[in-house]
Amino acid sequence: MKRPEDLIIGSFHLPKVSVRPLIPSPPSSKVSFPRSQHLLWQLVKRDWGILSGPWATVRVPLERIVLEGEQHNLVLDQAYDYIATYGLTHLANFAVLSTGTDPITPSTTGLTGEFIRTSRDQNGSTGTRTVSRISDGVYRVSLVREFIESEVVGRNITQWGFSPVGTSGNNLVVAESFRDGNGDPIVITPEPDQRLRLIYAYQFSIGPVVAVPASIDIVGLGTFLGKYVLTKSDGGSGGSYPDLVSTEIAITGSVIDSGGNPSVAYKNVYLHSARLPTDYGDTTVDTNVLASKWPGLQSYVLGSYSRSTNPVTFLTNEGNGTILTIGLGSYWGGGFRFVLDPGYGIVKDNLHKLTLGPFTVTWSPIE
Repeated sequence: MKRPEDLIIGSFHLPKVSVRPLIPSPPSSKVSFPRSQHLLWQLVKRDWGILSGPWATVRVPLERIVLEGEQHNLVLDQAYDYIATYGLTHLANFAVLSTGTDPITPSTTGLTGEFIRTSRDQNGSTGTRTVSRISDGVYRVSLVREFIESEVVGRNITQWGFSPVGTSGNNLVVAESFRDGNGDPIVITPEPDQRLRLIYAYQFSIGPVVAVPASIDIVGLGTFLGKYVLTKSDGGSGGSYPDLVSTEIAITGSVIDSGGNPSVAYKNVYLHSARLPTDYGDTTVDTNVLASKWPGLQSYVLGSYSRSTNPVTFLTNEGNGTILTIGLGSYWGGGFRFVLDPGYGIVKDNLHKLTLGPFTVTWSPIE
């Protein structure tokens, strides 16, 4: 019997959002995460009012904003390492308050004088957030965190931050001093009937949202040309934002719920027999998958701001046929797609194995 041969594809990367190469090159991906994000803080006084109707008079809760301010904040260096563990949509969860005055720089990891943190919102629920796509590949995450009267009364509060975890310490992803409308540091001292509310929003971009020419080399077969793109297709696996789910899988190895309860079926590198569309807005679900499997991720290296899958091998009895699309995401054509150009196709049979090199995604701050 003839010994099975190996078809090997070298390093194979997810798409880079900002690169438009004139000469096709292997796909690569980059998430852009600005250092400057946005906070609205409010001192809120809750009271009761009277509502009169034709049948009854009832007491209703009211609230009045006593003082508020809008400001930017600093995303810390270690936040970009934490992305590899917590992803993008759940990076900020617990709000942190401090009475400290130490300078805050990009290398800050925690706040001296921290005295409390919470994941509770203004309605008493915990861990809530709103994820929205504000344009192609651009996302905003908004969350409200509120400290009740007994937690802040009489405190001279000077600084705030956010962390993905509830344990106090040097694990912040953002931090800043409270500031007034002129940008000057201030001290907030809530009265016994006042709550402190933090309304935080951050933004990032993924992609590419426009198909980019690329090429892959296969040992023994040569160079294959195609295009790659991130799509809105959920591949039949649910979720409000399939492109974001697929990106976060490539970063963390986990299915992170950014809305719509996406299923674990997103965790796949797949081979497809159809030449799927290369439009970001495409939502095609096509069941003609030849094979799929999840190889897991390589260990994250601190400071690299980069994560790769392990190479994945399809055995002699897997993925046989003509491969026209290679993807990462839900295996019925979801998420990221590398689609071979017309005239190109990878023919695999039961005498060959096919090994795909690592898919890689990188992220970086925008100053």
